[in-house]
Amino acid sequence: MYENETFFCVLYAYFLIKLLAISGGLMNQRITHFFSFFILIFSSFSSYAITISTWNMEWLTLNSNEKFQSSERHQQDFEQLNHYFSLSNSQVLAFQEVDSIESIQKVVGNDYQIFISDRSTNPKKQFNDINQYTGFAIHSSIPVIDPRDFSLLPNKKSSRLRYATYVIATINEQPVHLLSVHLKSGCLGQKKNNYSCSTLEQQTEELTDWINEREDNNEKYLILGDFNHTLAHPRSWLWRNIDKQANKTPILLTKNTKGNCTAKQWKRGWPKYTTFTRLIDHGISNIAPNNFTVTQQIFKQSDVKKYQLTDHCPILFTYQ
Repeated sequence: MYENETFFCVLYAYFLIKLLAISGGLMNQRITHFFSFFILIFSSFSSYAITISTWNMEWLTLNSNEKFQSSERHQQDFEQLNHYFSLSNSQVLAFQEVDSIESIQKVVGNDYQIFISDRSTNPKKQFNDINQYTGFAIHSSIPVIDPRDFSLLPNKKSSRLRYATYVIATINEQPVHLLSVHLKSGCLGQKKNNYSCSTLEQQTEELTDWINEREDNNEKYLILGDFNHTLAHPRSWLWRNIDKQANKTPILLTKNTKGNCTAKQWKRGWPKYTTFTRLIDHGISNIAPNNFTVTQQIFKQSDVKKYQLTDHCPILFTYQ
């Protein structure tokens, strides 16, 4: 429920109870105090609730490529993706692996502004067949500023790896700096002496520099996306690096979030069903964690088998 709707509901209920008290005497006055207490509790919890989510869309495109079987989606698949997005009640979606504005618009509908990676406008930063862009879908009622995006590998000028999509959204009457990221795969857990882990480390160094800039400016921030790493693991080397390099320790909002995502993956033309219990999709912020309720949105197993959904389940951050 939006703030103005809640305000008028509470105001109406308050005056109704006051009329009961006036007409009924002392006993109804006691009832008034009892119900007024619950109205205050209700209004404090519902006035400013907004849901922010992150979702890797797995090769979302309107022009499928035979090399990537999961990129082939029919109208009913898009309708089911839209169904799950509607159930999430997200006003802000950080997305990954999206090939075009048109494809993500089919999932979120026309009431959302789409901010897709600046890489999509630079032919030198694109692949010829299909691309994976990060970005945001933000409800049109939310004011947004769209600063320039930036590469997480600035020293590799020819790199086509995903940029960090950067927007500033006014949430609960305050600007929040938002990043949507999709980091290098191949370094899920233990650090190894290979290209994937080295690249992932470089990307998070750039993220930490951005975090420090936000802290220096006393700005609220929220980084969302697919980190391709189990940051919540107690021995995560990557989280230790972020913690060490940050001037002020950031908060891993997904630290205690349970994963139970069953997804379809294609292996040599055959579907394989896997349940993932450790998260690689995360939220990092300097906003107090008690302002968030964090959950994973689960797909029905029958839907996973019937439709081409995604190999990630959305993570929902309900922000008060």
